[in-house]
Amino acid sequence: MGKKQVVNAKKEAGNARKEASANAKNAKAQAAKAAQEDEDWKKGSKSNAKKEDEEQKKAEAARKKAEREAILKAEEAELSKKKPTTKEKLIPTKTFKIRETVEKDDSYGASGIDSALDLLDLTVKDGSNVKLDRHPERRQKAAYAAFEERRLPELKAENPSLRLTQLKELLFKEWQKSPDNPMNQAHLEYDTKKSDAKEFISTAREAELERFRNK
Repeated sequence: MGKKQVVNAKKEAGNARKEASANAKNAKAQAAKAAQEDEDWKKGSKSNAKKEDEEQKKAEAARKKAEREAILKAEEAELSKKKPTTKEKLIPTKTFKIRETVEKDDSYGASGIDSALDLLDLTVKDGSNVKLDRHPERRQKAAYAAFEERRLPELKAENPSLRLTQLKELLFKEWQKSPDNPMNQAHLEYDTKKSDAKEFISTAREAELERFRNK
């Protein structure tokens, strides 16, 4: 009986050593994998930097051209629909300034394509097309993916010594305060009454227009 107990103790000790060795190998493999991923990230970024930069420039130029054409077409279509009782003045500038009728003292200006599109949305049909989201959380995933695709390469260029995990931490901190985050944009509670929603939308529109008002 005593011999059997000694054999079992040796077997258990051997199994424990095998398990410890396997765990150590697994931990070493995981560490090597993580290091390789970081190394691949650095190498891939350097080797493709020039090509990606050229592709981004071409894509950006095409996007800006398409947006300019879309803005001009939208302005022409809107002006053709209107039948003003007073002479309207449209000032053609590189910043796409949009001026209301001469009777009104208020005028608004936007610099850049994105801002011009926002202003156009607010001024078309007196802002009746402005809608506020009742469920902004549903757009969070897609909005964050677009934000990450645009901002992550910029963060890497600004912080070349940081690892991918550190860059993503910085990215998420920026996202929490970013105006691109749907949760940071004006939105309605899902149970808001129709009458209250109309007033809220009107107030939000006026606040947005105030950003573009010419001082």
